[in-house]
Amino acid sequence: MSETATLSPAAPQQAPVNAGQPKPGTQRTVAQFVLEQLRLWNVERIYGVIGDANLSLLDELGKQNDIRYIPCRHEGGAALMASAEAKLTGRLAVCLATSGPGIANLLNGLADAAMDRSPVLALAGQVETSKYGTHSKQYIDQQKLSAAVSDRSELLAHPDALPQLMEQLLVHSLTQGQVTLLSIPKDLYAGQVRGEPAPCGSHLYQPLYASDTETEELVQLIEAAQRPVLLIGRGSASVREQVKTVAEKLNAAVVTTLPARPLFPNDHVLYAGGLGQAGSEASSVLLSEADLIVMLGATWWPDDYVPMQARIVQIDQNREAIGIGHPLHKGIVGDLSQFVPKLSDRLAAAASKDRSPWLARVKETTAGWKRRIEAEASSDGTPIPPQRIMKLIAEHASEDAVLAVDTGDLTLWFNRIFQAKPSQEILVSGRWRTLGFALPAAIAAQLAYPNRQVIAIAGDGGAVQTIMEFQTAVEQQLPIVWIVCNNGAYAMEKHWMEAAGMNKLGSEIRNPDFALLAQACGGAGTKAATAAEFAQQLQQALASRKPTLIEATTACIPVPHTKI
Repeated sequence: MSETATLSPAAPQQAPVNAGQPKPGTQRTVAQFVLEQLRLWNVERIYGVIGDANLSLLDELGKQNDIRYIPCRHEGGAALMASAEAKLTGRLAVCLATSGPGIANLLNGLADAAMDRSPVLALAGQVETSKYGTHSKQYIDQQKLSAAVSDRSELLAHPDALPQLMEQLLVHSLTQGQVTLLSIPKDLYAGQVRGEPAPCGSHLYQPLYASDTETEELVQLIEAAQRPVLLIGRGSASVREQVKTVAEKLNAAVVTTLPARPLFPNDHVLYAGGLGQAGSEASSVLLSEADLIVMLGATWWPDDYVPMQARIVQIDQNREAIGIGHPLHKGIVGDLSQFVPKLSDRLAAAASKDRSPWLARVKETTAGWKRRIEAEASSDGTPIPPQRIMKLIAEHASEDAVLAVDTGDLTLWFNRIFQAKPSQEILVSGRWRTLGFALPAAIAAQLAYPNRQVIAIAGDGGAVQTIMEFQTAVEQQLPIVWIVCNNGAYAMEKHWMEAAGMNKLGSEIRNPDFALLAQACGGAGTKAATAAEFAQQLQQALASRKPTLIEATTACIPVPHTKI
C-alpha cells in the first residue's frame, strides 16, 4: 500500500516591506523641487530668457535668494554664459529657455559647452502634456532637436519621476563634462513631487588614480628621451607648478593650447608658445624635432603644425579623449592632480640625463621667436595693427585678469602676441568656435569672480552676434571692459578668399557705431583710432569699474600662414 504525502498549508505571502508606504519627503511643487535640487548642488546662477512655458519656475526663483537669476537678451547668450561659467569654474552651470524658439536659440551655446566638455544643464519649458505631440504652437520634440548637442535629454512625464531624473542628469553632466537637458511641460510645474532632492555626493569628486606601474613606464620613456616636449592643455591647471618642475628637470620644451597659456610662464626659456596657426612657429619646429611628446590635459592637435610621426604619450582623466586625431605610443587614464606630482617626485629622484644640446636648441628657437613677435607687437600706424592691440592688452591686464576671447582672426593674433601672466585665465570657444562668445563669457566670468578684472576681446563680426548682452552687463552692474576690434570685415574669411583668388562677396561688412550702441545700453562707449588713444582709454576703462566698450579701429591684415 503506497503512502500519500501530506501537503502542509501554504505559508502566507509576505508583502514587500515598503509596499503601500508613502515616499518620505516634504511636499514640494515641481518648480520648488528643481530649485532646491540645484541649490544642493551649489548652483549659484541660472541664465535665461522668459517665456510662457517657464513662468512658474521664474515665479519660484523670485521667491528665494540662494540662486540668482540672470535675465539675458537672447537664449544663445544665456547658454554661452553657462558654458563659460562651467569652463571657468569646473562646476555645473544652468541655463533656462521656453519651448519652441526658446530651446532652439539655446543650441549654439549648448554646442559650445558640448564641444569643450563643459558640464551644463539646460532647463526647457514645454507645452502642456495634453498638447505633447500635436500641432500646438511652439511645440517641437525637444529631445530630437537637442540630440546633437545634449548627451542626455529627458522629458518629465510625471512629478514623481523628477527626483530620479534630475539626479541622473546632474551626475551625468558633472562626471562626464556633458550637456544635459530636462524638458518640463508647463502644466506640471504646479504638481506635487514625492521624494527628496539628492545631495551632491563627495564620491563624485574622487580622483581617478593611475597605477604606479603606469608612472614607472612613463618615467622610463622620459628618461630615455633626448628631445622631450610637454604639450599642456587646460586640464593641467591644478598641477602647473609640478609641470614646471618636470619641464626644468628634463630641459623639455613646453607648448600650450590657447586656454592653457597662463599655466606656464610665458617668459621662461623653455616656453615655445602656442600651438597651430594661432600659436608660434617655434612650437612647430620643436615638435617636429622631438623624440617624445607628453600631452598633459590637452586634446588639440592641428595636423598642419604637428609631426606626422612621433612618439606620443597622453595622460587624461577622460579616456575617450586619448589618442583621438593623432598617433599614440601610450595612453594613461588618470587625474593629473594625482599623477603629475608622483611623476615629478619620481623624476626628481632619478639621475639627470645630459640634454644640454636640446636645451641649447630650445633656447635658440624660442629666443628667436620672441624677438620676432616683440618686433611685430611694437609696430604702429593707423588703423592700429592688431599685434599692437594685443600687446597693449597684455601690458594693462591685471595679474589675475580673466580674458574672454572671441572667434576670428583676432583669436590668432591674440595667441601669437599675448604674453599671459601666471594667474590669468583665458576663455575661448575652443572647438565649436562660435562668433559672439566673448561678451557672454565675460559676463559669466565677472559674475563668478566679482573682484577680478574681466576683459572681453571681439572682432566686429563677432561683436554684432551678441551685442545686446552688453545691456545685460549694464543691468547687472558688471565692470567688464569689452574691446571691439573694428576692421570692417569678417577678416579671417576675407583673407582665406583672397589667398584662394576668390571673390570676396560677403566678407566686408558695414558696422554700426559700436560706441554709441554701448552708450544707448547705459554703459560707456569710446573710440580709439591710434595706439596711444587705445592705451589711454583702456587704462581709464579698467580703472573706472564700469561696463565699457572700446571700439578700436583695427588694420585688416592677414595672419601669417593664412590659407583656405
